[in-house]
Amino acid sequence: MESPRKRRYTEEEYLAMEHASEFKHEFVDGQIYPWGHPDMLGMYDVQAMSGASLPHNIVTSNANFHLGNHLRGKGCRVFGSDMRVYIPLTGTYLYPDTLVVCGKPEIQQNGKMDLLLNPVVIIEVLSDSTSDYDRSGKFMRYRSIESVKDYLLLDSRSIRAELYSRTENGQWTFSEVLDPAGTVALGSVDTVLTMAELYEDVQL
Repeated sequence: MESPRKRRYTEEEYLAMEHASEFKHEFVDGQIYPWGHPDMLGMYDVQAMSGASLPHNIVTSNANFHLGNHLRGKGCRVFGSDMRVYIPLTGTYLYPDTLVVCGKPEIQQNGKMDLLLNPVVIIEVLSDSTSDYDRSGKFMRYRSIESVKDYLLLDSRSIRAELYSRTENGQWTFSEVLDPAGTVALGSVDTVLTMAELYEDVQL
């Protein structure tokens, strides 16, 4: 009998479970796990997600609000963490904290579920349990989406922004901002965010 710990799920099983669940879960490499908690991969049972910290929520809210204001009238739209991204190359389903779509969203529908295929900017907010995964496993999967040009990581434990940007020849560049008076330039959407905006009202 197969050990429950090694149980692998199909995409169809994941989608059926997600239809019926009141909580969000992500799907990676045949495993279903609570949104935001990669350290729970391989648990015997799928667990309900727990809430993020207050700084995490404020940074996410700031990114959604200020980025939305900057992009108004530019043909781009900001979505929060309820928008599921589907990555066909790896058969992965993820919920970014914030994402941007420019032009018409490319949606693959599965029953009542909308699966987004063409984000341009993806933002993840780092926490103790997700920072390593967001920098490695998630980035590896996100960069397989051809439309993604900027991947921004915002720390919820300190004032710190890490930006990965895809160049015209397909290479990725890295820049880091630690200065509270600094700025983050998202070239793909011709927008500059200030660290003051991103960390407004955050108590660290």
